Amino acid sequence: MRATPATPDDIARWDDLVIATGQPHLVQSAAWAELKALTGWEARRFVFDGGGVAQVLVRRLPLGITVAYAPRGPLVPASALAASIVALRESLASERCASLLCDPEVGPDDALRASLDRAGVRASPVYVQPRRTLLMDLSVDPEAALGAMRKKTRQYIHKAERAGVVTEETKDLDRFLAVLKKVGERDHFALHSREYFATLVRALGDRAHILMARVGDEDCGAMLLARMADRAWELYGGWSGAHADARPFYLLKWRAMRRMGALGAVRYDMWGLSEHGDRQTSGGTADALAGVENFKLGFGGEVTEWIGALETPVRPLLYPLWQLGARKRLARSAA
Repeated sequence: MRATPATPDDIARWDDLVIATGQPHLVQSAAWAELKALTGWEARRFVFDGGGVAQVLVRRLPLGITVAYAPRGPLVPASALAASIVALRESLASERCASLLCDPEVGPDDALRASLDRAGVRASPVYVQPRRTLLMDLSVDPEAALGAMRKKTRQYIHKAERAGVVTEETKDLDRFLAVLKKVGERDHFALHSREYFATLVRALGDRAHILMARVGDEDCGAMLLARMADRAWELYGGWSGAHADARPFYLLKWRAMRRMGALGAVRYDMWGLSEHGDRQTSGGTADALAGVENFKLGFGGEVTEWIGALETPVRPLLYPLWQLGARKRLARSAA
């Protein structure tokens, strides 16, 4: 298999090529490349002669050295994964590239791992995209979907409806960010800049959706979602902490799924569960995302595990630079 650099015509219709693989992902889109350019990543796009494509983000380091990351790629069948990563590695070897990191949406499989191992592709100790996620089937009838939820989740959705919680779509980015700021302050996490969110919304165009929940005139829940073909993803969001008794975020999440389904999405990705599920980490502490996971699981759906991050040397002599320092720092910046 060969990975050929995309032609100008390929680049002009890149998202169509991504969708044509039958396994499109937002982070393989042209909009995502535009977004990651804000943090110093350059997009390289490749077409495989055996079918499939890959968008590879490249970050420049001192002395002309680069590292490469194919988010949720390459977009090929699992049977062609090892060969496609090798093909990308060979194409990237034309520059001073130390390593290639990939995290495709394929399930863990012993035979697949063996084929990757033979190709010199190993499991990476870091990950950028979540290894576990919750997928919702939006083709299910709404009543059946409600019936598949945990009893408490279903009750809270109906309670929010009775409490007069209003959900609505908006183009007002600052309104969204005002709620997200409150969430960040409460949960102690930093936010991207306004420029970052504005670039994301602009680049996605009508595939970006901001949904809000309010009680009276007070916004208390916010979500930013994205669509591509028949898939939808939750990107950012949260509950401000106000009007707890009304359970606004339960209704907002349910209405978000229904909105994406009305727009043609069939698969809805809640973008990540905790790495360890309800198990403890190796240090004996509970996973920080366990509470968030418990909330998400109340909506039903299918817990899905992917193979995880994979890495391979591109220029073997430069690979130790990736192992010794760049790996964790650049993995964080690629998220």
